Amino acid sequence: MNRRALTIIFVTVFIDLLGFGIVIPLLPLYAERFGASPAVIGWLLASYLIAQAIAAPVLGRLSDRIGRRPVLIASLAGSAVSFTLLGLAETLPWLFVARVLAGLAGGSVSAAKSYIADVTTPENRAKGMGFLGAGIALGYVFGPALGGLLTHWNVTMPYFVAGTTALVNCFSALLFLPAPPRVTPHATDEELSALAHAGRLLVRPGLRGYLGMVFLITLSFSLFTGTFALLGQRLFHYTPAKIGVLLSFVGLMAALVQGGLIGPLVKRFKELPLATAGSAMFAAGLALVPMAHGVGLMLAALFLIGFGNSLNMPTLLALVSREAAAGEQGRVLGVQQSLESIARIIGLVVGGWLFSRVEWEPYVCGAGLMALATVFALSHFVPGRTAGAPAAK
Repeated sequence: MNRRALTIIFVTVFIDLLGFGIVIPLLPLYAERFGASPAVIGWLLASYLIAQAIAAPVLGRLSDRIGRRPVLIASLAGSAVSFTLLGLAETLPWLFVARVLAGLAGGSVSAAKSYIADVTTPENRAKGMGFLGAGIALGYVFGPALGGLLTHWNVTMPYFVAGTTALVNCFSALLFLPAPPRVTPHATDEELSALAHAGRLLVRPGLRGYLGMVFLITLSFSLFTGTFALLGQRLFHYTPAKIGVLLSFVGLMAALVQGGLIGPLVKRFKELPLATAGSAMFAAGLALVPMAHGVGLMLAALFLIGFGNSLNMPTLLALVSREAAAGEQGRVLGVQQSLESIARIIGLVVGGWLFSRVEWEPYVCGAGLMALATVFALSHFVPGRTAGAPAAK
């Protein structure tokens, strides 16, 4: 495992997600200054995910053809431009243009996943993906706090700072990030469109199952993150500061598990058993949230959510990567990124609708989905095959 390359990728993703974390919590309030209604704000947030879902497979395919490094650098440059456009915005359509551009350039994370797949062995891949997840989690933890501090100087300051960090990150990657080993894609795959190739991937039994779990987990987590602030305020009378601290606890848990514990755990238990346990813990945590009227119970619920979700994603990414041939890592992980984006969009829309009916419905629905994912994972303990071993091509 190339530790130097992993460290540079960790820093790259951390800085990228730091900028994302600076901007996103403030964006709804910023959009209100332009007369946006709550429904329009929802579409503004979703526009990024829609654009990312469209662009991710294309960028993944491109990274297979020309290499991870140029795609990653171009994505960081696009992020810098999009953040700067947000700070310069004078109309609501301008905000939409900036967010769509950010989604189209949002291939940095999927390119980073493909990069890690290139520089790790199958045995160390979950640890590498966990390292990436820790960088993402820490960006989410520190970004919102930094964004809140920057607004004391000027309401547009967070967007210009995020743009500057992305630009610095772009030049740092250009100077210090080594190119991973190149693998030539299969000629037959090169002839397929991104959509046709995605369809081919989704009919593979192993990939379809693991990608289905990724979809369910992301959807459930989106139901949680999209409604937790509202639930805390309305049902438990939490202050915004308390809600922020509780969500930071989930982020810190993710950083701890994915940054340090996932490697030894995978070595001891393998990927699929950990994904199964993580799904069960996630289900239990979501079911407990609406009943957690005391802070102790809420921390226990958030511990189960944070720990369970942190076991899920790096192990499933490693399993998805193992099911992919060497020349199609970018395309496979691009499809995975698109499915995550689609799941987040559905989670935002459906979660708000469920919450408007009854506050606890998003959590019961999420717990049910995670119970389904747990049952699916249990059904894939195939006798005679090591959990996490690559499927036959």
